[in-house]
Amino acid sequence: MAGKKQRNKVVWLLEMAGLILALYLVINARLDRTASIVFDGAQGGLTSADTFTFLDPDATPTPDPNAVKWPKLTKDDLTDKRQYAIVNDTHLLSSAFAPEETGTISGTNMLFDAEVLPYLEEMLQDLRDHGYTPYIAGAYRSYSYQEKLFNGKASQIAMGMNPPVSDYMDERYQLAVAEARTIVMFPGSSEHQLGYAVDILDRQRSRLVYENMNQEFFAYLDSICADYGFIKRYPTRKLLLTGWDEPYHYRYVGKEAATFIMEHGICYEEFYAHYDPEFTFGAY
Repeated sequence: MAGKKQRNKVVWLLEMAGLILALYLVINARLDRTASIVFDGAQGGLTSADTFTFLDPDATPTPDPNAVKWPKLTKDDLTDKRQYAIVNDTHLLSSAFAPEETGTISGTNMLFDAEVLPYLEEMLQDLRDHGYTPYIAGAYRSYSYQEKLFNGKASQIAMGMNPPVSDYMDERYQLAVAEARTIVMFPGSSEHQLGYAVDILDRQRSRLVYENMNQEFFAYLDSICADYGFIKRYPTRKLLLTGWDEPYHYRYVGKEAATFIMEHGICYEEFYAHYDPEFTFGAY
C-alpha cells in the first residue's frame, strides 16, 4: 500500500511538472517565437509567418474620463448594436451567429457585411487614389471555418509532439489545444465571424512580418480609417490588453467611435471598458 501511494505521488509530481512546462511553452510561444499562424487568404489556409511582439513603454494610456469628451454611448448601446460587439476568448459568438447579409469585396472572393461593405470599398478606393495597392487577405469567416482552422492547428501541434498525439482524448492533446489558442483564435472568439473585420496588407504576402511591410501605406491607412468607421484593432503596443498582435487587422465600429479611438491611440478594449465598468480584459 505504501509503495502504491509513493508511485501515485511520483506520477502526480510528474504530471504537475509537465503542466508547468506546458504553461511555460505557451507563454513563451505568445511572447517570442516563430510560428505558423492561420491567415485567411484568398483561398484560406495556413500561412507561415514570423510573429513578433514587444511592449511599448510609451503606449498611449486610456484618456481620463474627466479630461476628454467621450462619445455619448451607453452600456446598452454596446450590447444592442453589433458594430460595438466585443469578441474575444471571454466574449464568444454563438456557433449559430452569422451576418444577416454579406456581399463580395471587389476584386476578391471574400465576403463582408453587406451594410458596411460600401464603407470598406470607399476606404480601399481612397488608398488606391493615393497610389497604394491594398490587398485583402482576410474578411468574413464562419464559425465552422474558424473551427476547422483551429482544430487543424491543434492537430498539427499534437502530431509534432514526442511521441506524436493523434487521439484528441489523450490528455496531452489539451496541451496542443492550449498552444493553438496562442496562435489561432478559438472558434467564436474571432471578429471575422462578425463580418466587420478585414485584414489589409500592402501587397500579397506569404510571410507576415509587419515591420517589413510598407509603413507609409499603414501610416496613411491609419490616418484615414476612422473616416470610414474603421479602427486598427490589434496594434502591437496594446498586446497585453487585446491579447493579439495583428497591426494589419481593421474593424468597423462606426465613425464616431472610430474617430475617438484613433485620435486618442487607444484599443477597443479600453474604449469598451469606459462604458462597461464590469468589463474584464481577459486572461491573456
